[in-house]
Formats: sequence, C-alpha cells, structure tokens
Amino acid sequence: MLEAFFDMDAFLSLGTPLILGAVAIYFVAGFVKGTLGIGFPTAAISLLAQFTDARTAISLVIIPMIVTNGWQIWRNRQIRWVLSNFWRMLVLMVIFIALFTQVASAVPVAYVTAFLGAFITLYAATTLYKPIFKFRQERDSIAQLIAGTSAGIMGGMAGVWAPPIMIYLSVRGITKDQFVATTGVLLFVGSTILFSGYWHADMIGPSVVLISCFLLIPSMAGMILGERLRHRLSAQRFERLLLWFFLLMGLNLIRRALM
Repeated sequence: MLEAFFDMDAFLSLGTPLILGAVAIYFVAGFVKGTLGIGFPTAAISLLAQFTDARTAISLVIIPMIVTNGWQIWRNRQIRWVLSNFWRMLVLMVIFIALFTQVASAVPVAYVTAFLGAFITLYAATTLYKPIFKFRQERDSIAQLIAGTSAGIMGGMAGVWAPPIMIYLSVRGITKDQFVATTGVLLFVGSTILFSGYWHADMIGPSVVLISCFLLIPSMAGMILGERLRHRLSAQRFERLLLWFFLLMGLNLIRRALM
C-alpha cells in the first residue's frame, strides 16, 4: 500500500473517492491552520492515517506544512521578535528533528502509529485541561530546553512536533498574535528540516512531492478561509470542539496500533 500510494499513477488509479477524500482532508487541515494558527499536520495526519499507514500520511503532509507556515510567517511578519525570544527552543528542535529523522524509517509502522496517537491524545487532553500555572521568567531557558528537545524527538519520529511547543507557549503566556507568529516560524523551520531528513533517508521521492504539491491547492484554500474566520470570530469554542476531535483521533490511532 505504501509503494502504491507513493506512485502517482497508482494513486490516481485508486479512484475518485480517495482523491476527493484527500482533497477534503487537506482543506479541513488548512481551515484549522488558518483559524487557530496551528493544527495542520495534526488534522491532516490524523484523518489521512485512517485510510493509510502513519508514515505515508506523515510524508505527504510535509510540503503543505512548509508552504502553509511560510504563508503564516509572511502574514504576521514578526520573525525578529520570535527569534530573539525563542532561539534556544528553535535550535534544540532543529537538532533533534535532524537526528531522529535518520532513525524513523527503522521503526515499525505500528510503533509510529502508537507514538503519533499517544502524543495527539496527550496534546488534546493537556490543552483541554488548560493548565493555569505560569513559570517564572528565570526558568524560561530550562522550559525552552525541555520543549525544544521533546518537540524535536517527536517531530523526527512522527512528523508532528506542535504539542510540546503549544504546552510551552500556553504556560509562557503570550498574546494571540504572538502565538500565531511564533508557531509559524517554529513549525516552518521544523518542517523544512523534516523534509530534508526524510529526503536523505529516501522516505520522500518525486512522486510524493507531486502528490503533496497537488494537495497544496485545497490546503491553501482552507487556510485562507480559516484566516477570515479567525479575524471575525472567537476561536475558543471551535478550538475546544476541535481538541475533543483530536482526542478521539489520537485514541483511535492507539487502538489501530495495538490491533
């Protein structure tokens, strides 16, 4: 299934329902990203992994991740502020993503699925709980070390590194605009390193690039629509429903891995 899905002719031969399903999934993922500033890989991989294995879903989401986060950076234009405040976390994240992409192909797909499901579940459950504690500024370096390292390991193995970053930013306490700007930069850099690592490990080839570029169309359409909603409506209620959905998706991935 993995080789067939990576081949463009074989992918097209699977039929219109699967192609339309992939388009719908990436539109939804883009909409989530545009509305909340996060969640593109989580939504895309969680939904796509219901129809194919986790590693295939991860490989197909990387290029859309790069483009959508690049768009988010361009729209917010706070790169200097982000780098001056979060460079420690960024450096550690890059190092560990680069390291762990080299061993990701040696890990059985069931392990990757379980790993992915566990972290999506942890992300959803932690964010739903909304921890109210805040750490003191003098402990920020340690917090960035923990967040950057765990995000890098998670990103290299499962292609999703947002949860540790989201937890860190929530207890750091920044504004909505700063949140969107920060996640855009961190996720853009991480997805670029992840793409390089997967390409070097022969986990991404030309056919995957073609399919991913095709899926950019619904991704960007959904993101632009989501941005409009973010500017007009409060995302709190929508975010909470989305987190419950992610929680169910994460638990389902764990179930698939155990079966």
